[in-house]
Amino acid sequence: MAVTPSKARGTQPSRAKVKPYPVPDGGTSPGRPVRRLDQSALDNLVGYHLRRAEVHMRQLVIKALADWDIRPPEYSALALIAGNALVTQADLGLALNIKRPNMVSLVEKLERRGLIRREVHALDRRNHILTTTEKGAALLMDIDGMLHELDRTETACWTGSERKSMVELLRRLYGR
Repeated sequence: MAVTPSKARGTQPSRAKVKPYPVPDGGTSPGRPVRRLDQSALDNLVGYHLRRAEVHMRQLVIKALADWDIRPPEYSALALIAGNALVTQADLGLALNIKRPNMVSLVEKLERRGLIRREVHALDRRNHILTTTEKGAALLMDIDGMLHELDRTETACWTGSERKSMVELLRRLYGR
């Protein structure tokens, strides 16, 4: 590597103004321009496209749920508790693929917020049944319509039949 005269003398090179370049979120960033990479090496990988779609949808959902101060796993847990009788923490963790320690903190957070309650199981006192409170049911009512509309809007590029097929294919992939 060649040494420039300014580095050889121990002085700093001049700081020319750097022109800002556009970045993907619509803003600008100083430095070199952002360029689109050739992604053809990944184009035939289903997992790559699933991940891209998941990241896109997750970011939209996180932003949409922020007004209610709830994260996607908390919403999913609340929806499953409301939609099923005699739900235990273990059932919920299995359904959502959430490890036990993470499930414990998620359930505790929902309980602290007054969205769910734990009751001792009548037939097995070692387990607790999770149920939604009135506050939790009201929150779900507020959120459900908005999330379903967001989902329909973001998948409007598909016909109803394509959307149904996509859901069926994805269910088959993850073994449901």
